[in-house]
Amino acid sequence: MKNKRIMKMWALFLFLPLVVTSLTQAAISITIASPNSTSGLILDSKSQIVTSGFARVGKITGTIDLGKKDPTFSNYQYWDSIFVDVNDPTTGTGTTLGGGGSTPAAWNFSSAGALSSSSTGVLSATFPQNTQLYIWAFKVSGKTLTTTSAGSSSVSIPALDATDFTNGVEWALLTADEWKAPADLGTISLVISQITAADTIQSPIFGSDLGASVTMIPEPSTSVLMSIGLALLLIKGRKTKALKGFNS
Repeated sequence: MKNKRIMKMWALFLFLPLVVTSLTQAAISITIASPNSTSGLILDSKSQIVTSGFARVGKITGTIDLGKKDPTFSNYQYWDSIFVDVNDPTTGTGTTLGGGGSTPAAWNFSSAGALSSSSTGVLSATFPQNTQLYIWAFKVSGKTLTTTSAGSSSVSIPALDATDFTNGVEWALLTADEWKAPADLGTISLVISQITAADTIQSPIFGSDLGASVTMIPEPSTSVLMSIGLALLLIKGRKTKALKGFNS
């Protein structure tokens, strides 16, 4: 009887390392690497650095509907419902559970327009190897990633509301061929300059590629005003030419 008890304890002792190993292998690390213009920056629609706003990282679980690319509140609700963040599921704004990782506050845009830090502890069960990863970046006033508790690296992702979009929001949704979740215990760096025209997957999903850097798109009213302004300048130029020809 005693020998059987010893054998069971010995078998349990041998089994425990396998359990611990399987648990530690259930996490990956994801980094945004956008520290400077060399690695690539996410710029606003006028190609200026973004100093107010933040970025989300995750995967898309629904249809990539390009008819919903403009930054409006209704479009935001659509994308938010199919975007699964790498952050803790209890603080995510998406309707689907997140990946359990810590989302660093450095995913707020710095005064130099940089985004650079790593989310650790991302569950590979939610982000299995080769899952396509996306950066969803926002230029918005008064909304930032904030720590959930003192001394914690986990942060809360703010939900945007209709007022934010009335005041003006710009955004970009980005990916690249290389942006795929690694195997267990692996790491991946999402480098903005990796986005190229040669990518087999369309990117930016919304935004524009400038080479190393990318730009956001403005909310629709801004785009319309810019188009009207350009049209008026062209009309004015043609009238000026016509008057010069008449006077001569």
